[in-house]
Amino acid sequence: MKNNTRFSICLLFLWMSMSFCLAAETYSQETFFTIESNNLTVKEIFNKIEKESEYIFFYLDNSVDLNRKVSVKARKEQVSKILDQIFKGTDTHYYISDRQIIISKDEKTAPVSLQQKGQTITGIVKDATGEPVIGANIVEKGTTNGTITDMNGQFTLTVNPKAVLQISYIGFNTLDMPVGNKSSLTIKLTEDTKALDEVVVVGYGVMRKSDLTGSVGSVKSDVIQKQAISSFDQGLQGKVAGVQVMATSGSPGGVVDIRIRGGNSLTSGNQPLYVIDGYPVTAGGSAGGSGAGQNPLATLNPGDIESMEILKDASATSIYGSRGANGVILITTKRGKQGKTTVTYDGYVGFQHVAKKLDMMNATEWAEMVNEGAETDGRPIYYSNTSSDPLYPAMSQLGEGTDWQDQIFRTAPIHSHNVSVNGGSENTKFAVVASYFGQEGVVKNQDFNRVSLRNNIDTKISKVVDLSTSLTISRVFANTGRENGDGGGNTSIINASLVMPPTVPIYDPTTGEYVRLNYLPGSSTVPNPVPYVKHLQDKGTIDRILASADLTFHIIDGLTLKVSGGADMSNASREVYEPKETYRGYNANGIAEQQSRRSSSYSNENVLTYIKKIGQHSLNVMVGSSLLYEENKTGSMTARDFISDVYGYNNLDAGAQWDKPNTGRSKSTLLSGFGRINYVLMDKYLFTVTGRADGSSKFGANNKWAFFPSFAAAWRINQEKFMKNIDWISNLKIRGSWGVTGNQNIPAYSSPEKMNTYTYPIGGVTSVGIGAGNMPNPDLKWETTAITDIGIDLGVFNNRINFTADYYYKKTTDLLWNISVPLTTGFGTVLKNIGSLQNKGLELSLSADVLTGPFKWNTMLNWSTNKNKVLEIPGYIPTQQGTISGHLKVNGSWLEPGLPVGVWNLLKTNGVMRTEKEWQDAARVADSNFDKIGDMSFVDKNGDGKISFGEDRQIVGDPNPDFIFGWTNNFSYKNFDLSVYINGSVGNDIYNVLRAETNIVSAWGNQRAEVKDRWTANNPNGKYPRAHVLVNQNLLQSDYLIEDGSFLRIQNVTLGYTFPKVSFLRSLRIYATAQNLLTITGYSGYNPEVNSQGQSNLQLGVDYNAYPTARSFILGVNIGF
Repeated sequence: MKNNTRFSICLLFLWMSMSFCLAAETYSQETFFTIESNNLTVKEIFNKIEKESEYIFFYLDNSVDLNRKVSVKARKEQVSKILDQIFKGTDTHYYISDRQIIISKDEKTAPVSLQQKGQTITGIVKDATGEPVIGANIVEKGTTNGTITDMNGQFTLTVNPKAVLQISYIGFNTLDMPVGNKSSLTIKLTEDTKALDEVVVVGYGVMRKSDLTGSVGSVKSDVIQKQAISSFDQGLQGKVAGVQVMATSGSPGGVVDIRIRGGNSLTSGNQPLYVIDGYPVTAGGSAGGSGAGQNPLATLNPGDIESMEILKDASATSIYGSRGANGVILITTKRGKQGKTTVTYDGYVGFQHVAKKLDMMNATEWAEMVNEGAETDGRPIYYSNTSSDPLYPAMSQLGEGTDWQDQIFRTAPIHSHNVSVNGGSENTKFAVVASYFGQEGVVKNQDFNRVSLRNNIDTKISKVVDLSTSLTISRVFANTGRENGDGGGNTSIINASLVMPPTVPIYDPTTGEYVRLNYLPGSSTVPNPVPYVKHLQDKGTIDRILASADLTFHIIDGLTLKVSGGADMSNASREVYEPKETYRGYNANGIAEQQSRRSSSYSNENVLTYIKKIGQHSLNVMVGSSLLYEENKTGSMTARDFISDVYGYNNLDAGAQWDKPNTGRSKSTLLSGFGRINYVLMDKYLFTVTGRADGSSKFGANNKWAFFPSFAAAWRINQEKFMKNIDWISNLKIRGSWGVTGNQNIPAYSSPEKMNTYTYPIGGVTSVGIGAGNMPNPDLKWETTAITDIGIDLGVFNNRINFTADYYYKKTTDLLWNISVPLTTGFGTVLKNIGSLQNKGLELSLSADVLTGPFKWNTMLNWSTNKNKVLEIPGYIPTQQGTISGHLKVNGSWLEPGLPVGVWNLLKTNGVMRTEKEWQDAARVADSNFDKIGDMSFVDKNGDGKISFGEDRQIVGDPNPDFIFGWTNNFSYKNFDLSVYINGSVGNDIYNVLRAETNIVSAWGNQRAEVKDRWTANNPNGKYPRAHVLVNQNLLQSDYLIEDGSFLRIQNVTLGYTFPKVSFLRSLRIYATAQNLLTITGYSGYNPEVNSQGQSNLQLGVDYNAYPTARSFILGVNIGF
């Protein structure tokens, strides 16, 4: 199944990537018709051709006799051959332009005119070189009256007095031309160079896209706002090559993990740097605590965003120095525009439900398996046909039992409302956006709400001074819950809904109170999830203020000084109370927790920019300085044993028992100087040199400062003389870059010696003292990543088709790693810079305007692959990294030089032993209870005839995908528009740890319904091993838990209609969206796009009690006033 899924997706992806490449220019050569008739009218043949193809005919009624009957004999002929037969011997001519077929009386007669009254205008449309433009659209503005130029670029159109003609054609700028009293027009269209001259935001400035030497991806606001998302980082999913977006939780406002060209670090952060309107911000943090956390980036409204630029290579990121190694995401918010004040409302309402429910055993099926396991292990059966025990009913009374998933899931509403006011004069422009977003979780008692207000103002103080201000105020308030966590810690609602046996009732039939815990002997001590979704109080709040101001001084022509200051302040809190109805609350007589985090950062930046063009030389020089100060304060308190639940989390003093309070505070400072030179010669040869020096308080006294340079060059080959006659190539640029970036994403006090408090006995009395808490390292410094990138940009047919390819190689050195030290030092480890790893990959992006007639089709496809490998960690002995589940004894990934990061080193299963011979041939396992016919066998790697985890384990899985892709299609016809977005991943394995509880054919907990196909004497070919009460620990340490996570997902489908004109409204559009509509995968869990262990680079692709994804259906409206 694993290979079939990958192969199927690969075939589909190959078809996707090739289907539209050939569509635009070869349609007429690839489209054939078979027509054999002696009695069809011309009109009937036209209709048949239009019905069987994408061709559309344009003609005047008097230009062709539609009722003339003709004889046509064509077998698999191109349309031109058929038209030749139809019009042979007549004065009617035709011209084929893409999917448009223009019929005219003679070659100089204009083809289409929809209105015959008024002033008749004739004209010719030419391009910048004087060549006629064939098939250009000529429309009387404000009406549907129009025509198309013929094969000589000529047209005739009858228009009303004072008409304005609107002339448009793909690859050219649209032109509005008043007719006046002219009867003949010569119109010259200019090439639309927006694709090349589009301004792109880069670090500390903007540049023409044509002048870029680095690798930069862009996502515009219309793409983001077609999705029902709580945070903008979710909107990047599948939109840019080389950017992998993984949800660590599907809960409302859940955390998202973003990797740009793979992970560069083993222990430090791998998240990109976010820069909002030029101000670098941290992702911040939620208040913390057990269970689900909030995504701090969800405090920002996606509706505020105008565009996002993703900086990927060193030429683009080295300007951010020690924070640029993981890539940079530049966010530009919407700003005011000069003109009449406009008010826009954008809102939607909808509902969500769990996209996939896991098929679990019912009560009868479960009891039969448990009894079967008891007999296997020589124990008495648990369920009989004569039992009168209300907790162990008779088999005949069990029926379906309790569906615990139904008890926690629900259909949940979602809605969003944005009101924006935009306008201004020549001197002052403003944009104000007020928004509310509300999303209830598909798990009961969970929701996410955000209220935000953003105000951007741009003011021209004088001829030489401009002021820009940005202010965002937001509040997130959410009810979260303990949906994740280790099942053995009784902290996971998701785990409990799957593992709790269906024979257990919600309420104790003898007392009427909740059954708080699974009471079946030998089973997991899983709690009843219902009290948690009904009574748990878990409220999180994040208040955030983002404020910045820029003063720009225009000193002389081309020379500007920008002085900026900003602040990012957030205050997060989380208040939890587990009442006595819950299992943990019952045992502790109520548990209350309060956590808090206050984060603030303040920055000042001063940037001097000089732009000058002299003849064929263009120069853009930028130098600047930056100061960043950050401070974090955290606190947590826990109390237990409450006389009453009425206090909740509001009064911890009411608890009789207290845990020791925890508080923390950290500060850090970053001082920087930076500069960049862009030089363009003859608009052909591009050069960029960038450098940044950073001094950080986070690192050792001997390594406070470092310098991060980059060099890049590009050649616009299409500007060369030898390319002038190849007019179908509109853009051809090759580029290359090399540079160094850093990663300083570590705790503030990792280098100096820290003091801890310790307790020790003196004279029989416990005393408290202070001592060293860590081994200092004055040589500690940032991790360094050197990046080489080679790319090509290609545009053809007036940039109707655009292609970009990048190959990159990244090597990260000076990895931060805890190295073991002799115990004589008094410590176990010390944090050092040691070791290296690499990432290398290929990125491809393709976009095309496939159809440009009345029916339009634009498509965008991106594909990327990344391969990483640990190169060296001197002094390190390869071992498993951490533990995924303590009570299951399931360990984390395996780290070893020469292998990818995150692989799993486990036993390899060798199939169920079905015959005596298979049992004799198999290696023996230590526990004889699991060494019988019907049990699982394992591969004996060392060939010693017995299975030993330490000796026989091998690499059985890799969470890193072979490639990822995204495919966006936008269609429009008249006032209708349709967008379809597909994304996917191929070759990624998933460590489905939940299988260690739900697929082990054991009384441990409820099992997946597929386990019914297990080995028995009557079913010797069963897929799964025989039933036990005991747990086969070897299964939990084997590839039995590894699955192929390849998938293809229809992520978003939106159908909209724009009303042509509505009284009292500037614009009106309605739309319907389906999100997470369909997933094609062989993975058995809730979601193949899973990463439940958070943002750790060492624990990728783990699925353990992950929150399921939701399928959403929404109706929305955009209203302009």
